[in-house]
Amino acid sequence: MAFLTWSRDFEMGIPEMDEQHKKWLDLLNAFYIHIGNDDFQERMVELIDGVLSYTKYHFSEEEALMASINYPAIGEQRSMHGDIVKRIEEFKTKAGEGKLIISMPLTAELKKWFKEHILIEDMKYAQYLKENR
Repeated sequence: MAFLTWSRDFEMGIPEMDEQHKKWLDLLNAFYIHIGNDDFQERMVELIDGVLSYTKYHFSEEEALMASINYPAIGEQRSMHGDIVKRIEEFKTKAGEGKLIISMPLTAELKKWFKEHILIEDMKYAQYLKENR
């Protein structure tokens, strides 16, 4: 069972960002799928690191796009992105110390965040781009 399935609702109409969001979802799904595996504890830091690396890459690409279109709420997006990266880094630290407990509330939080960030926040700059082309 997948963590979250891609749907057209997530499509922003910006092909590069849509592809990056799909890749990000694939990484989150891979993490989620491995939760039940016997080797999950050993692989958790590696899996989180993959999510963290791609998240940083994606956010830098997204912020560069926002800067190129003079998106007025780029500061708010950068702040949200920073909060997300910090949260993932905290997960990684806890996992490395053997203190991260993966639970249904944690995975529900990640799912909610992914959906809301794309469907609400990212759609704002997609709309701005469409209106200002």
